[in-house]
Formats: sequence, C-alpha cells, structure tokens
Amino acid sequence: TVWAYAAANRCLPLLFADCSRVISDSLAQDPARWGVEARAQLHQWQLKLFLERGAEAQQYLLSNSQRQLCCDAMQAQGTQVTISRLQRSVADSLATVRYGFKEEYLEPRTGYSLDLALPSSRVAVEVDGPSHFLLPDGRGVRKPNGPTLLKRRLLAAAGWRVISVPFYEWDGFATANGQQTYLERAVAPLLG
Repeated sequence: TVWAYAAANRCLPLLFADCSRVISDSLAQDPARWGVEARAQLHQWQLKLFLERGAEAQQYLLSNSQRQLCCDAMQAQGTQVTISRLQRSVADSLATVRYGFKEEYLEPRTGYSLDLALPSSRVAVEVDGPSHFLLPDGRGVRKPNGPTLLKRRLLAAAGWRVISVPFYEWDGFATANGQQTYLERAVAPLLG
C-alpha cells in the first residue's frame, strides 16, 4: 500500500503515520515475514519520504536498522540484472559517443541499478523496454508505468540527471548513425 502511494506521488500523513507504526512493529517482531521484494518496496517508500518530503516526513521513517534491512533488500535486487539486447545496443552506441559510462551501476544512496551511468557527472541513461510502459492510449501514446516514474523521481531527488531511451524511439532508427546522433543530442546538454 505505501509503495503504491509513493509510486503515485501521494503523501497522506494520517495513513503514513499508521502504516509506519504497523510496519515498524512488524519488522521488529519478525523481519523474515517481509520478503526481499516487499522490503525493497519499503525502501523505495522510505526514499520517497526522505528525499522528496524532507523534514515534514521524518516522523514516518523507520528505525535506522529497519531502513538498512530494506536498503539491503533493494541492493540485492539490483545485483540480479539481465542485460537485454536493447540495452546492449544502446550501450555499444553510447560508447562511441561518450566514453566512461558504467553498465549496471549500483547507485549506493538509492539502491537502484542504473542501466548506464557516469557517476562522476551524476548522469544516467535508462534503457526503457516495453515493460517500463503502460499500453498505448487511444492516440497511441505510451506513458511510463509507476515503477519507472518512481525510479526517475527518486534518482532525480538524489541528484541524478536521467535520460530515458524508450524502446519505440530507439527501434525507430534505421542506422547506427541515427542512434548515435540521438544519444549525442540527449547526452551533450547534460555534460556541457
């Protein structure tokens, strides 16, 4: 429940106060009751409170040890990645445009795995395949889904500039030259 509110960018103080208390008690009594995915979602909710809501949300934060338990779960999920052909194609093209991007960089503050990252400049390139989007609307427009929007917002709140490379744009280029030009135009303004 709290993850869904975080993904929807909603903050309901009364609900969060009750949820924080119940979750904290449950984690204190039996942390094994919470699976890795559930703890990772709790971490994302805590990040939303900490990074986006600031001082007003401090009262809803779990204890340090509980937050660490949730962060560890998030980082464990980040180490279980599969690199798609789409991501490989973008990475190969990006390497010809700008050297130094690291693949599947585990961002320490958020626990997110970034598809391609230049940590020194805090620039990330996220390769967004079909699972990152809702089905097209009546006009054929594809909108990012909740987990994708939440990741983008939390990374931005943590000081990252995120470039999204949607599969439908990438697949629209007939040549490698077109793909490289696309990446140059996306990356250049962020790297000066």
